Amino acid sequence: MKRLIVIIALGVCVTAALPIFAAIKLAGQQQTDSEQRYALSLARNALVHSEISGDQLYTAAGAINALPSEKACTPEGLAVMRKIDLESSMLQAVGWVEGNVMRCSSFAGNQPFDLGPPDAVSQSHTRFRNNVTLIDPQQPYMVTQIGAAAGVLHKNLLLSFIDEIPGLSVGVFSWSSRAPGALRGTVPDIVRRPDLMADTVYRVGDLQVAIVRSEKYDIGAFAALPVGGSASYASRIAGILVPLGVIVGLILSALLIHIVRIRASMPMMIRTALKQDRFHLLYQPVVDLANGRLVGAEALIRWDRGSGNPIPPDRFIAAAEEAGVIHLVTSRMLELLAADAPDVLNIAPDFRFAVNFSALDMHRPEVLEEVTGVLQQAGIAAHNLVIEATERSLVDVDRARETMRQFRAAGIGVAIDDFGTGYSSLSYLARLEIDYLKIDKLFVQSLGTDSATSQVAGRIIDMAQDLNLMIVAEGIETAEQERLLKALKVDYGQGYYYGRPMPVDDLMQLLRRQRDGENVRLKLVAA
Repeated sequence: MKRLIVIIALGVCVTAALPIFAAIKLAGQQQTDSEQRYALSLARNALVHSEISGDQLYTAAGAINALPSEKACTPEGLAVMRKIDLESSMLQAVGWVEGNVMRCSSFAGNQPFDLGPPDAVSQSHTRFRNNVTLIDPQQPYMVTQIGAAAGVLHKNLLLSFIDEIPGLSVGVFSWSSRAPGALRGTVPDIVRRPDLMADTVYRVGDLQVAIVRSEKYDIGAFAALPVGGSASYASRIAGILVPLGVIVGLILSALLIHIVRIRASMPMMIRTALKQDRFHLLYQPVVDLANGRLVGAEALIRWDRGSGNPIPPDRFIAAAEEAGVIHLVTSRMLELLAADAPDVLNIAPDFRFAVNFSALDMHRPEVLEEVTGVLQQAGIAAHNLVIEATERSLVDVDRARETMRQFRAAGIGVAIDDFGTGYSSLSYLARLEIDYLKIDKLFVQSLGTDSATSQVAGRIIDMAQDLNLMIVAEGIETAEQERLLKALKVDYGQGYYYGRPMPVDDLMQLLRRQRDGENVRLKLVAA
């Protein structure tokens, strides 16, 4: 009897265990297949990024090698290199090489850099250097040389798409010499085998190693992914609730990764748009309320993606501030203004341009030097420029006050924008050295209404006049608002009543008409 009970018990256990073992086996195979597919996808992505870099390198090399050697490092040759640099999304810089020395480059002009001997030379005589230090000795770069042309790549840029996974290695290598190039992690020994086959996944110890080869260039890529423990995975999915939890967790993780990638992609899109010259300026007129003359304009940066679906300024500016790249946008705005302003000032020498600075801009130690450098380069007088800082951005009042003082000492005007929408007070305002106070359109448009904010504009104007500040009213849209502001002795007006933001050519046309004695105010209203 006992023996029968034992046999029955064993039978029940085996019968119950068979589906579990089958599920574990199936899950293990599925896990292995998944790991191999993932390793292949990583290797192929690395190869695609490398081929894009190769395309840009060969395009750059064609242009640079076409230069006569005696002209390579002249202003003409450097201009060619800088244009290539600006139009390349993967190349950090380009240069001209003689021997093992980069004689000149797009980023350092005629400053030479010793590159050292190449780490590898391909069958097509392309020279690879994997650990070159340039200006920053702590930051190594990859330098690929084709003829006399060199392309500089950041070591992490090619593989920046890879998430941090313990034990994961991904890299690019020369197929003919097996010399490694861009790398995250370590190179598995199998990559150096002479009989290596492309588009294959090898099991090497506890690694799944995927190998792919380019059909365009003498390069290959690998991804070595640790085996994930199939038995453990399989036993978990044999349950009921745990698999559901895994599915829900994966969905939530995917959603979170999607949101994070969307947010992280905006800074990269901004950098790419800057390289592709996708930003431009529009100008919104500022009018002297006493005589109706056009005396200035606010420069507003816009992003043209060429898709008929522009990104609103408040979205990309906020993303740039959050990512710490707003200074790049501000620098481009100053460059564009420097290109437009001389033609405008030829028509109206006393014209004033207003540009918006963020809190990060106001706190950068080098901001004054950058602004004055742009003014000198473009031949713009300091009094033709007004720096606008929003009230909400002046968190560190002491640092902002010092920056404003330096701007004013250099002859540049300073304004507080959107006043009344932040957290300021009279005592705070009195501590700042400024020239203009801009009243937010919220209060301007409530003038003459029953709104609770209808009296705020008058109080702000009284306060500004007590401090001897010039006043600019934003958001004027009607003749009645203009009449009320004139009665309050406001100096300047800005808004759709005078003109929407316009290209520089339209602005110059208005100034020519004003110079010739036409009634420009009616033209502005019509616009």
